[in-house]
Parts: sequence; C-alpha cells; structure tokens
Amino acid sequence: MGICSSKLNSLKSNLSSSNSTKAVKPSSPDGGLPAEVVPVMRPPRVKKPVSKITLTEGVVQDYINLEKAINRLERKNVLKKYESKTIFADDIKKTVDQLEATFKELKKQTEKEKADVDNIEQPSVKAFLKQQGTWDQRFSKEQQEYLDALNKQEVAEKELKGSKMQYDRAAKIADLYKTQCDNLNSLYEKQDEMLMGIFGPDYASENENTLEAQLDDSLEWQQRVSLAKFKWTNGRVLLVHANTQMAFGITRWKELENIEASNTRMRYFAAAEARNNFIAAGQNVQSCRVYLGRVKFPYATEEEMAAMETAIQNSFNDIQSNVHLKKALGVYQNTHKKITALIQWFDKVINDTILKDLDKANTNVTKKQKQLREERLVLMKKKVKEEFGRDLVIPYDEDVTDDTEDELLALEADQVKDQKDLPGKDLTDILNLSQPEGKDPDPLPIGSLAPIPSKDALFGDVRRKISEYEDTRSQLQKRNNLERERQELALQEKLKLRAQKGRRTRKQRRKSVIVPMPSITEDESSSSAPTKHEKKERKRSAPD
Repeated sequence: MGICSSKLNSLKSNLSSSNSTKAVKPSSPDGGLPAEVVPVMRPPRVKKPVSKITLTEGVVQDYINLEKAINRLERKNVLKKYESKTIFADDIKKTVDQLEATFKELKKQTEKEKADVDNIEQPSVKAFLKQQGTWDQRFSKEQQEYLDALNKQEVAEKELKGSKMQYDRAAKIADLYKTQCDNLNSLYEKQDEMLMGIFGPDYASENENTLEAQLDDSLEWQQRVSLAKFKWTNGRVLLVHANTQMAFGITRWKELENIEASNTRMRYFAAAEARNNFIAAGQNVQSCRVYLGRVKFPYATEEEMAAMETAIQNSFNDIQSNVHLKKALGVYQNTHKKITALIQWFDKVINDTILKDLDKANTNVTKKQKQLREERLVLMKKKVKEEFGRDLVIPYDEDVTDDTEDELLALEADQVKDQKDLPGKDLTDILNLSQPEGKDPDPLPIGSLAPIPSKDALFGDVRRKISEYEDTRSQLQKRNNLERERQELALQEKLKLRAQKGRRTRKQRRKSVIVPMPSITEDESSSSAPTKHEKKERKRSAPD
C-alpha cells in the first residue's frame, strides 16, 4: 500500500514528538551527575583572626586532648580506608548504572508490547483478523512477545534491587569512614586555631612555614585529582546510558525487516522508536564530551557521531527499502562498538591514571599532615617548658572501639557475604542486552587502546599551576624575609633607645660643665701688685 508524501511528513512529525527517549542530563551544580559517594578532602588552612590565647594549664590540657584525638584517628588510617571503600562502592555503582539504564529500556519495551496486545484485542481489529483467519496466530505472537518482555523486565528489576542493596551497604561503609575523616579535619582545624592563638599569626619556626606551604600544595593537588575522578566517573554514566540506548535501538531497527514493506505505518512506528534511541544516545555522548571539556575522545568522535545522524536522516527518507535499512544498520552497529570502546577507554583512564594519582595524593597529604603536627608538637613542648618549667607529656590512648567501629564491623561482615555471591546467569544476560551482538565485549588489546590523555587534559594546566606555586612561594618567602629584616631593625632600634635611657640630655651636660680654676702663674702675678687697701693692712699687721 502506498502513502502520500504529505501524510508521511505528518506521520514523521507526530512520531518524533511522541515516544521519545530522553538523554540523561547532568544535574550537579557544576554540570555533573549527583555522586552518591563524595570525595573528602582537608581544605587548605585559611588564616582568620584568632584571639590571643594565654597559655595556662587548662589550655595545655585542651591541647593534649586534641593531640590524643588526632593521633587516635591517624592511627586508624581513616583517609586510606575511606578511599578504598569508595573505590569498592564505585565498582558496584557501575553495575547499578548499567542495570538502571537497561531496566529503563526494558520497561519501555514492555509497555510497547502491552500496547500491541491491547490494540489487537480491539473489536474492529479482532473482527478483521478473524475474517482473515489470522487472529489466533497474531494474538499468540503478540501475547508471547509481551510475556517475554515482561519477564526480562522483572528479572532486570530483581537484579537491580539486589545490586542497589549491595551498593547501599558499600556506600554506608564509605560514608562512616567519611564521617571519621570529617572529624579528623575538624580536629586539625581546632588545633590550628589554638596554635595560632598561642603563637600569634606568624609562624613559630621556619620549618613550620615550609611544611604548611607543602601541605597546602598537596591539598590543592588532591582536590584537583578528586575533581577529575568525580567528573570522569559521572561522564562514564552518560556513556553507559548511551550504550544501552544504542543496543535497544539496534534491536528495534533489526525488526524492521520482519515487517512487510507494504505496511508503511508499522515500519515508521518501529523506525521512529529506534531513531529516538539513537538520537538520545548521541545527546548523551555529546553531553559527556562537553562535560569533560578539554578531553578529546578517541572513539565515538564528533565525526563518527555526525555520520550516525546522517545515516538516520537518509534511512528515514526510504524506510521501505531493505537495502537502505541494512546500510544504516551497519553504521549504527559501528557507532555502538565505538561507544563500547570509549567506555573501556574511560575505565583505563580512571583505573590506571586518576585512581593511582589520587592514591599518591592522599598518601602525600597524610605524610605532610603528620610532619606538620610533629613540628608543632615540638614547638608546643618548647613553649610549655619555657612557661612552666616542665616537660609536656601526652599519654596516648590504646586502641579502643566505639559504636561506629562496631557498626563498621557488622557492615563489612555482610559485605564479605555479598562478595561470595558471584554474578548469576540472569545478571550476565541482562547486562549483555546493552552490549554489541548481545555479549560482553572482549577488552581491547592494550596495544590498540588509544593513549591516555595528558596530565594537563585530565587535571588542568599542571605546569602553569606549578609555576604559580613557585611564584607564590617565592613571594611569601620574600615577604617573610622582609618581615624578618623589619623585626630585626625594630629590635636594634629598641636596644639603642634602651641604651640611651641612662645618658644625660644636652641641657644636663651643659649644667654639669666644670669651670676651670685659675692657673698658679696668674695667682702669682696678681699678688705681686697689691692694692692700696692691701698695703695698709700689711702695715697694720706688721710687728713693731
């Protein structure tokens, strides 16, 4: 049966606006998907005004309590444990993401099969098919397709529920360790404020200044690597949805050959469903590309995705030709394989670069935090010795368990039981529905896998940041040297003034000047010329 072009265009318009498959959209503040397990980092210390603290026995005891609490959490190595538990939870999350994407497509397929059954049971359609003698066959076929789709949906829902329970438990364990990390960071902050109040805003030693600068650099780098991990894992979710949409779109496209070429309406409905999946997959790949910014994808490139869009448009112009359908199918299948390879490449980048760099960053932060704390402990001991004339002794606690430790032990015991349950055939079959050819793809050989992006592409312009660090550190060092010189000059001036306090003023010196006595020659010359009065006195006193 033929159909006029205006009618075809109207049908295309209606189909494109209905039964559409939406792309997954990032929803976090910076454009990312919400992460269930978030990274924990100690922010660089910001010097804020702190009131001067007078060192007393009570203050010393407060410091001892803080030091003991910090030591207790550091001994537990909570940051490392949080990191490992987060990685474990993320691995389970990959399965959950895949099952969610697959379940979403299976649910759509079940609804479509149910609509077909409802349609064929309409009185007019039923009467027509009975008249043709094909009612029983068509009804059995539609009913069986619906039951098969419903069964797959229920299996996927069951596996999704089980995987979510495993993930929730793993995420809860990671969250408990995150709480301990947050507590440790809070203690660090309190200790910083106390020491700033005791020693003042200036550094108590040159070594403390250097160590804190190194710690700030380490924390900043840790944040950059953590952000990269956050973005790449969320970008991978977009690709998983794209991969699943391609798989179900291809399955639906293959069904076109089983629909008679004369049944134009049914062909267009099936093609429109497949097309909506392909378009949504392309949108998700593009969203991932934009989300990661500077990274150039080696697979599912913009050119390859544009070729798929062209194939969609061309194939829709002649939907009744099986030759065009097969040609377009080849393009879709090739794109599907490219997206699958892109996911493998993402896993390679995340596992072999980002996670390893994050582990090094966390190790370095822990090391610098410990060195800085030990330096400040030395300074505090010296201060206590000067003020109170005694040694500062800190009796560290032995390992103790609390309610959090008991909860962690119970959850980790359940987690071990989960790990013993290997994925069953049902789970494998459901996951393979989104893979090319319906099977788990073999990993690409390392030699043929595209190179990993540079550090600059992953974490930003590293060289520029290092240059900024060096400039900032140089400026701080210069400022510290100038401040030290200024303080030295001020000290010299004070000493000079103090030395001058015992000296007389110019007026005092003038008053204390000794007038010299006349010399002997002058006395003698004056006595050789007596006055008239002196002569009379001499005559009077002379003896007879």
